[in-house]
Amino acid sequence: MKRLSQWVLAALLFATAIPVQAAERPYLETVEVFLHVMESHLSKPEAKQLVKGALQAISDQAEKKQHLSLTVSPEDDTLGEMEQRMAEWQNKGKWDALTINTWAIDGMLSTLSDPHSVFFTSDELRLFQSDVENQFVGFGFRMRMQNNELILREIVPGSPAAATVLKRGDQLLKVGEVSLVGKSFEEAYAYLKGGEGSEAVLTVYRPSEKREFQVKLKRAMLQLPEAEGQLFSKGSIGYISLETFGSDGAIQMRDKLAQFAGSGQPLKGIVLDLRDNGGGYLSTARDIASLFMEEGLLMYTTNRNGVEVETWVRNGHDIGVPIRILVNGGTASASELLSGALRDHGIAKLVGTKTYGKGSAQQVIPLSDGDALKLTLNEYFTPKHTVVNHIGLTPDMQVEDYAAQVVEALHSLNVQTWELNDENGDTEINGVPFPTVDPLFKQAPDGLQIKAAVLQHLLGDSTIGEKDYVALAPYLKSHPTLQLQNKNGVNTLTYQTK
Repeated sequence: MKRLSQWVLAALLFATAIPVQAAERPYLETVEVFLHVMESHLSKPEAKQLVKGALQAISDQAEKKQHLSLTVSPEDDTLGEMEQRMAEWQNKGKWDALTINTWAIDGMLSTLSDPHSVFFTSDELRLFQSDVENQFVGFGFRMRMQNNELILREIVPGSPAAATVLKRGDQLLKVGEVSLVGKSFEEAYAYLKGGEGSEAVLTVYRPSEKREFQVKLKRAMLQLPEAEGQLFSKGSIGYISLETFGSDGAIQMRDKLAQFAGSGQPLKGIVLDLRDNGGGYLSTARDIASLFMEEGLLMYTTNRNGVEVETWVRNGHDIGVPIRILVNGGTASASELLSGALRDHGIAKLVGTKTYGKGSAQQVIPLSDGDALKLTLNEYFTPKHTVVNHIGLTPDMQVEDYAAQVVEALHSLNVQTWELNDENGDTEINGVPFPTVDPLFKQAPDGLQIKAAVLQHLLGDSTIGEKDYVALAPYLKSHPTLQLQNKNGVNTLTYQTK
């Protein structure tokens, strides 16, 4: 994944809670969840199913935590019987109401076979919404693992890190007294996490200066951009990476497109990067679609009763240039919705690997104690009725390698002049850096090697295959316009197609 902190997000439709006519009682949230699921969930579950799930979950937790045996009776299959049994068992186990409510709700939701219907505590809800809005608590830098070393690949403008001497390419050695050397990316990330306002001393090594130094940083709440990008240096092609479909996603996308339009050179195409974008608000997907198409069907949705509703884009703007959308297994929900719609309307083609396959929409429903239920209400289909849920979208151009996906997208937009290099561990393609796990070039005993997949798609030579690395020298001889230069220790490959 290109972002550790970013997990697969659901498509959301915020709405007010459906009123629950129930007297004050200790299991009110369990009752609310039961009624919402019974009334609205896409699968149309039976009451018996939810009651059994709730009681079985409580029984399992009682056995696990206290070795207390609680038998689930086949006769308990109504809401009233579930509440009665919960009261009896709570007294036996001496649990508080919050604990038994949480167990019961998790048990009910587990019977739906739907990982996207989730109960959130108030704290979990805030974290979830922060993820959708691309808000994080941290120092303000992004990392990558390169040659088993943790390297800073980006300093976030306006962050605590940006106010220090830290810069791209620095290597993290320690957090406080904890060494990060030899740690996995996930382990290092865990040590770097902390609450807003908390401080840590980082020990850093700067290879370019061959020196080690320390920086004291305070963690802060950061609002990261949802849309970032720039023009490729060759071919008049714009590149935009969309991190999430939050409330500012469409506005930031619009601003990037305006920036391209004001560059003084006619735009010939756009590469939209939705790799590892797990979704967000469906309304944002519609607003972004309106930046590419003047009018058209965005999607069909069906509810639990099979009622089909059309969602349209109105009063939009015809972008007038071809679009290539980069996708992979982390492209989900609103990302798949936008990708499928733009492809069905002939505006875009997809490049990469098959998408996640989340073709369902959820509603976040507030509960009485400040918690919330995220519940699946609808399944959606592309304008041509393509099924997305549990299937995903198959790209028009299937490419496995991360950097090669960009090369293939640019090739399909008729880019003819190329410049590729490795700098600070990123693979830079026509001036745009892409974080990759493996470097573009690798030194071997018999000379410099290059990633085979990148060279294959650059030259359009399928005989190279998708192997790991191949020697570069033979291709420099057989392709006169393929040239290698070394500037200040950085290998740069240039190529001019015929």
